[in-house]
Amino acid sequence: MTRRGLLVLLAPCVVVAFGALNVVLLWLGVALVAAAVAAIAVDNRRAPGRREMQAQRAHDAIMSVGRANVVRVTVTLARGAGTLVDALVRDEHPPEVPASTEVLRMHVPGEAWYTLSPHTRGVTRFGRIVVRVPGPLGLATRQTAFKEAASELHIDPDVSALRAYEALARRGLLMEMGVRELRRPGEGTEFERVREHMPDDPLRQVNWKATARTGRLMTSELIPERAQPLILCIDHGRLMGVGAGALTKLDHAVNAALLLANAALRHGDRVGMLSFDDRITTLLKPRAGRTQIRALLDAVQPLRPGDTEADYDAALGHLDNWQRRRSLLVIFTDVVDPDQSAVLLRQCARLRRRHLPLVVTVRDPAIDDSARRRPDDARTTYARAVATGLLAARDDTLLMLRRSGIETIDADARTLSPRLVNRYLELKRRAAV
Repeated sequence: MTRRGLLVLLAPCVVVAFGALNVVLLWLGVALVAAAVAAIAVDNRRAPGRREMQAQRAHDAIMSVGRANVVRVTVTLARGAGTLVDALVRDEHPPEVPASTEVLRMHVPGEAWYTLSPHTRGVTRFGRIVVRVPGPLGLATRQTAFKEAASELHIDPDVSALRAYEALARRGLLMEMGVRELRRPGEGTEFERVREHMPDDPLRQVNWKATARTGRLMTSELIPERAQPLILCIDHGRLMGVGAGALTKLDHAVNAALLLANAALRHGDRVGMLSFDDRITTLLKPRAGRTQIRALLDAVQPLRPGDTEADYDAALGHLDNWQRRRSLLVIFTDVVDPDQSAVLLRQCARLRRRHLPLVVTVRDPAIDDSARRRPDDARTTYARAVATGLLAARDDTLLMLRRSGIETIDADARTLSPRLVNRYLELKRRAAV
């Protein structure tokens, strides 16, 4: 019932009240109440229902964790079902996924949208679409629930970043994403073509055979080597379950790993994956080609932070035996615990004999803020002391890794992905792998 319907129903009650003075007024009031109830019931039945309406939901087949994903709800009327009406629509989204709004106001037929911002990966379900429309007289509303709209929702890592990378790469605008271009003629180890020598070309690249054949000074143009192995080593132990902003460190690591894999596959390299906590949970052989992204998405989908510490000895020791060819090993982990950090340092130093390890850690902005906050009371003083100690231990571990010749990246979630891709491109330019 609408407010108008409530007023129509309450108005005859005044007449009924005066019926205490006159029996005629009493019966008149009762008749008016009955007429109001009948009018409200008729108006309710004349409002569009299941036979006259259809409701549909549209969204990406895979939603990205940590992003605002658009969901569109469309309500249509059958031909001859009536004219444009205002309606309230409630889409029963998964309760664990925050929505920008719970109730949509829209014209029927028409379309409205809202956003979902998942905090965790996985598979969940949408429920019904519930539509409430007023009758022609505006006295009552009719509510219809479309159960057939229930469907599964797959929440994957941030695939929107992959789409943005591809779109910017096609237009040559990767700088907008903070990623520098890889291609610099003359750098690398793989031959591409012979061209005329330019004044700033290094003499070591002069192609003397082509020079003798043509009578002009010619240069061999080199590019970074392709088809090199890159192994994503993702630690999903207890420490990676700590929040870093809206997402966990593990989710930030997975998002950055997928963007790096996309960039590496685009440049012709082969990408594989190893995930571990206190045991190895995933082994994915390095392969080239765009289909490898789908394989990586399937591999990271079940990864959740464990309850135990990561076992670097078991995981990285097996990696050295499993991957014999020299590779770039990108190890996503955390370095808070001193004992664990010592094991990581020992294993990375051993891997460095054959491979190029790159240790990637995600900074927690809350700890950085606590360390910078001016203490006002005993609680904030204690929080600042703890945060400062954690950051100092972290910096000491990263410094020891760098002094041992091991590449490191320590960045917050906002800058992690572009910094990681830029480091990969820099290593390819240097032919470090």
